[in-house]
Amino acid sequence: MDVDSMALLAILGMALATYAVRASGFFLVQRLPRSRFLDGFLHHLPGAMFIALVTPPVLSGGPPTWAGALAVVGTAALKIPLLFSLLAGAGTVALLRYLL
Repeated sequence: MDVDSMALLAILGMALATYAVRASGFFLVQRLPRSRFLDGFLHHLPGAMFIALVTPPVLSGGPPTWAGALAVVGTAALKIPLLFSLLAGAGTVALLRYLL
């Protein structure tokens, strides 16, 4: 198998850039003074990122996807474990796509 040296160099460069971005965030947070605000911010950051990633496909997905999202939110509001909430949402989407 012949490997293109430019493609390999591009892949290695992108890997290095990705590592640099992730590591710089980690080391930057370590240098910040700990406070209640920072702890609260870091605690809620994964959820905010998840919402930012999920919202556009859900809004453009149509009625089955909207119903699935409501099923996830509704079951999560009932304090049902996340795995079962996600299964309820996926099942709702699958059922509605099958019926419609």
